[in-house]
Amino acid sequence: MKMIYVWDLKLVKYNCFTHQKKFIETKEKYPALVAGYGSGKTLAFCLKALAELGRNPNKVILLAEPVFPMVRDVLQPTLEQCLTDLKFGFEYKASNMEYNIKWGNGKGTIILRSAENWRRWAGLNLAGFAIDEAALLKDDKAWRMGLSRLRDGNHLSGWVATTPEGFNWVWEYWVDQSKNGYNLIQGKTTDNKFLPPEFVESLKENYDEKLINAYINGNFVNLQQGQTYYSFDRKENVKVVNYEKNKVIHIGMDFNINPITATLFHISEGYNERKIQVFDEVKLYHSGGKDLMTQRIAKHIKNKYPNSQIICYPDPAGKAKNTNATHSDHDILRKEGFILKVPNKAPSVIDSVNAVNKALEFTIIDNRCRGLIRDLEQVSNKDGTREIDKSNSELTHFSDGFRYAIHWLYPVRKPTTKSFMA
Repeated sequence: MKMIYVWDLKLVKYNCFTHQKKFIETKEKYPALVAGYGSGKTLAFCLKALAELGRNPNKVILLAEPVFPMVRDVLQPTLEQCLTDLKFGFEYKASNMEYNIKWGNGKGTIILRSAENWRRWAGLNLAGFAIDEAALLKDDKAWRMGLSRLRDGNHLSGWVATTPEGFNWVWEYWVDQSKNGYNLIQGKTTDNKFLPPEFVESLKENYDEKLINAYINGNFVNLQQGQTYYSFDRKENVKVVNYEKNKVIHIGMDFNINPITATLFHISEGYNERKIQVFDEVKLYHSGGKDLMTQRIAKHIKNKYPNSQIICYPDPAGKAKNTNATHSDHDILRKEGFILKVPNKAPSVIDSVNAVNKALEFTIIDNRCRGLIRDLEQVSNKDGTREIDKSNSELTHFSDGFRYAIHWLYPVRKPTTKSFMA
């Protein structure tokens, strides 16, 4: 049976960039496309799948995203766009997220899965498998499961396409401990000449220099080890800050039985200027008995700063976690007159930490806020991950509360592109 590859059809339709074409056409067993946002990774990822299907007619290829919503919102639309543009015939079985694809005299199957449920891949016989945005996975378990299922095809292959997320397992496999067949192909956001100019400018506005090197230039940088809030610089960020009674008080609050903490700050915004001014912090320990910690900290702040408008950005978990039998922490704060700004669920640690690192470029903190300063200097990531290490019970309380506030006020916003440029 003749094998018809994607590039024999209408690959030119997509005006593929050099890094995309190298990735799609490589015959290396385990290639990785590591590139910046908007560089066309998901498009190349899907075209690579069709190329491998051409090498393996009548066989099955599995494509995965880290979580199911990404399958639905990113991978599936891009794959269907490719199939439609290249005039492949296909039938979709929703019950199994399965595409039965036909071309010329050939046919094959692509199934879509989430990598977080990698255990469910057991029993599959695959010619190929691939993980999009693989660096978002905390370990290589999904990759290793995929390798174990490569057993039925003419050209058994696995591949990934991802934005780099530091020195994690992707870096180890394709850079630090690269073995025969592991081929790294890199690209930049700026390689995509079809992006509007404001796309790159938006990335630069939202990310600090270290993340720009990763998310625009497609380079591996250290995001896993050492200081979580690496943009903090005591010389630059610690200045004299005074409370101004005519300004709104903003509060980042972290709920704990012992202690409960609050970080108080003002926001100044003018023409081409933005400033976060942290002027105070509060840390209270449980006094025993039926001490209502949330109520006590709210009254403490109101007594210290009477007649001030207070906007609080609390731990989202406070919606359900009760400090007594009848009222949630959020209910108590509202009863005390606080205006609450809170999402339905806790923000992504990566996104909220990125937001704080960017915000530290325009944040000053009074020296008396020693708890927040110590957190920003000493909180670190768990080794090899972007998860915050919480093994020291004295740390993370102030920075977590501050992180909730900053994520609400100044979230990092990844600009969007059409699905075939994802």
